Amino acid sequence: MNKLEHIATIDNCYWLLGKLNETLSKPKSVMEQLADKACGYNEVEEIRKESIILVEQIIESKKAIGADYSGDGEFLDKLKNKETHE
Repeated sequence: MNKLEHIATIDNCYWLLGKLNETLSKPKSVMEQLADKACGYNEVEEIRKESIILVEQIIESKKAIGADYSGDGEFLDKLKNKETHE
């Protein structure tokens, strides 16, 4: 990938992280909560896993273009250690 593609990847990943945050911020109805519980679906865990993938892509692209990714690395560590939602 060239530099512009890496920048586009970074931008898209941050946008997707924002969308995931919006999803977590929306309250669920009682029916949705019951359906999730009955199916064993853990939305927070699924979003955490997806977020890890996105942050890893951000870091990879930032490394490729020589940008600072230290803050993203710290956030990734927290996601992997589940510290962000405890």
